[in-house]
Amino acid sequence: MALPAKNNARRPGVLPRRPAALRWATLAIVFFAVFGPRPASAAECAITGPQVKLDIELVDWTLVIASGRNCTRGLRSGAMLVDSVTIGDPAKRGIAAVQGYGFTYRAPADFKGDDAFSVVIAGTDRGIRGASTLRVRVLVR
Repeated sequence: MALPAKNNARRPGVLPRRPAALRWATLAIVFFAVFGPRPASAAECAITGPQVKLDIELVDWTLVIASGRNCTRGLRSGAMLVDSVTIGDPAKRGIAAVQGYGFTYRAPADFKGDDAFSVVIAGTDRGIRGASTLRVRVLVR
């Protein structure tokens, strides 16, 4: 005995048809996941430098990243309470942006060379209010 075609929700293994907007949103998410920017793996994004402390005025880091990749780094550690994170000097070639209590750097595609930006972090570290400027030298490989 055949079931009516419009009663698909009651047939085992057949889901009801989704609205068109939901189908397009799902397609967009899948497309972005497959073809969108990919986060850098540990081999494509290496950051060296001392731990950020809010009682040190300048901190220098070096970031090595592959062309066309993203690198995200958090700045909060231990007893540090972060009030604000801002981009001090923007990157000249890539894109540096604040993300939560850290930053993300996106290296330009088809570029190999040097870039730089700075991040200003303010808050309380071990009960002492302070701020630090993190200067990041970027080597795009």
